[in-house]
Amino acid sequence: MANEVESVRQLTSEIEGCISDAEGELLYRLAKDVPEGQAIVEVGRGKDKSTVWLAKGSEAGGKNKVYSIASHKGSPDHIKVDEEDMHTEFIANLTKARVQDTVVSLHETSEEAARRWKEKIGLLWINTSHEYEDVKKVILSWQRYLYPNAIVAVHGCNQPGPSQVVKECLGNLGYFTFEQSVDTTMVVTVDKCIHYWIIDSHEIGICKYCGRKRNFRSLRTEDTKTETKRREAGKKRK
Repeated sequence: MANEVESVRQLTSEIEGCISDAEGELLYRLAKDVPEGQAIVEVGRGKDKSTVWLAKGSEAGGKNKVYSIASHKGSPDHIKVDEEDMHTEFIANLTKARVQDTVVSLHETSEEAARRWKEKIGLLWINTSHEYEDVKKVILSWQRYLYPNAIVAVHGCNQPGPSQVVKECLGNLGYFTFEQSVDTTMVVTVDKCIHYWIIDSHEIGICKYCGRKRNFRSLRTEDTKTETKRREAGKKRK
C-alpha cells in the first residue's frame, strides 16, 4: 500500500487543497475500506486534492462512486464564474489522475443534493466552511442516508465550529462514536450499540448496555424544529 499512497501523493502534489498528505492518506484508506455498493459523498468548499485521494482509494477497494458536492456563497454572477473556472480545472485534475469515471460532480448545494438523494452512504467526507451551522447542517442533511457501518470524516476540527459539531455527535445526544484523528480531521462512526433505553419520568434514557444517555424530550423538540424548517423551505420553493 505504501507504493500506492506515494503514487497518489505525487499526483496530488500540484493540486490545490487544504488537506495535508497525512489526511490524504487517511481519506485513501477510508475510501478503500468502504464495502462494495456503498456510495462515498464529499461535501466541500471546493473540489480539490481530497477528491483524487478518495477516488484512488475507492478504485483500490470497492470501486464505489465518489459524489463530489461543493457549496458556495456570494452573488449569483460571482458563483457562476467561479463554478465554471473551478469545474474546468477540476475536470482537468480528475482526467490527469485518471479518476474521471469514478467521480460524479453534482452542481448543487449540499441541501439540494440531500433532498433528492436515494443511495446509502458508506463514507461521508465533510470539508465545508468552518462555521458551526454549516457543518451541523451537512450532518443533519445526510445522516439519514448513512449505512449502520458508515464513517464520517470532518475536516478543520482545530477550529471551534467543526470541533463543537463533532463534540455534539459524540455526546449523550449524538449518534456517533470516536474512531481516530489525523491532523485537523476527526473520524467518527455510526454508533453500533443496539440500545436498550431505560427512560425515567423526565424522559432521560440510559442504555443498559453502553450507558449512553438520551434526552428524549430534547430530541423531540429538535425533530420538531427541523421538520418545521423543512416545511418552510418547501413552501418557499413552491
